[in-house]
Amino acid sequence: MFASIGAIRTGVSVTTDSVERAAILIAVGLAERAPNFHRSWVHLPDGTATDAVKHRLRMSCALIRAGLTRKAQAALAPPLPDV
Repeated sequence: MFASIGAIRTGVSVTTDSVERAAILIAVGLAERAPNFHRSWVHLPDGTATDAVKHRLRMSCALIRAGLTRKAQAALAPPLPDV
């Protein structure tokens, strides 16, 4: 799982590469703490710039994908190109 949306809180939660990266994104106001997730996750509320959401989703997906076995990675569709 690289992203999560909820029925109560609008927006999307994504993973980052570290607790430190998440803290920086929160500190500069680009994200919020993602409740009920590890501290390396952040929440991007509704209203977050579309480009920022796309970037964070791609980064989150790439991080999770990189942690899979080669066999599991090979079974996945190729990553979406940047648009």
